[in-house]
Amino acid sequence: MAARIRITSRMHAKTYGENQKAPFWLEHLLAIILVGLVVVVGGFILLSLTDWGRATLVWLGLASGVVLTIVMLRDPVRSRRAGEPRAVWVGETMSALGWGCQTTLLAAGLPLFFWVRPDDSLQVWGFAVIGAGVMLCVGLVMWGLKLQTSGPLPALDRTPRTGTITMVTDDADGGETIAVRYRGADGERHDAELADLIDDSWLDRFSPGSTWQVYAFRDARLFDAVVFLTEAHDDVWRDGYKLDGVRMGGEGGPLKPGPGSPFLGEGGKWQFEG
Repeated sequence: MAARIRITSRMHAKTYGENQKAPFWLEHLLAIILVGLVVVVGGFILLSLTDWGRATLVWLGLASGVVLTIVMLRDPVRSRRAGEPRAVWVGETMSALGWGCQTTLLAAGLPLFFWVRPDDSLQVWGFAVIGAGVMLCVGLVMWGLKLQTSGPLPALDRTPRTGTITMVTDDADGGETIAVRYRGADGERHDAELADLIDDSWLDRFSPGSTWQVYAFRDARLFDAVVFLTEAHDDVWRDGYKLDGVRMGGEGGPLKPGPGSPFLGEGGKWQFEG
């Protein structure tokens, strides 16, 4: 059965097949986003017409920043309880604070200086402070992301497993999504994405139904995240990587095209625990 829709998040992935009904919100995601944008923008315009409405925008912006920060701070708490390396939960904390502060500055600070007191001589300085604050917040977020991706990947089960390609589709980033079905260490069948992004010169060999030797993670929570081509396929050319659902929601990127695994070679960018 070819996969139709796949949702990937940190340490979790779910695939909806052709005969499975995806949630209503996912089937109509684009329409929901467009309607939501119209409602939000329209609400902002209406509120900006009165003094009390402009003041309300400031408080809504402040509340949005606080709520976003609290929601994002759940990740570092969970990571620390799960025994993740310090760099992971510290990086998640920094990113949460950076996003929350940035949201507060933009959503509350701009209405405060632009609408509430438009004739105040401090307005120009206010915009400068907001701009500098946003830049600092972006730096904090980037630093946090770097910490999250600087440590080793979770431990790898070096037992070769036969993976069958079930789907090959283009993704939103211009690369490909290759879905693999394999039998894990628990004896159950699992659907995961291939972490190796295959160069176009080899992509036609990864047709649905073809089989390849893969490694999976030891952690059962990651059985449905990604798998890696084993050393038996070092002749295959790769041009990128994808680690969705492992340490972050969408960790991945391009690599210089060439044969061999970017994950398993000596002196590579990534190391595995254990």
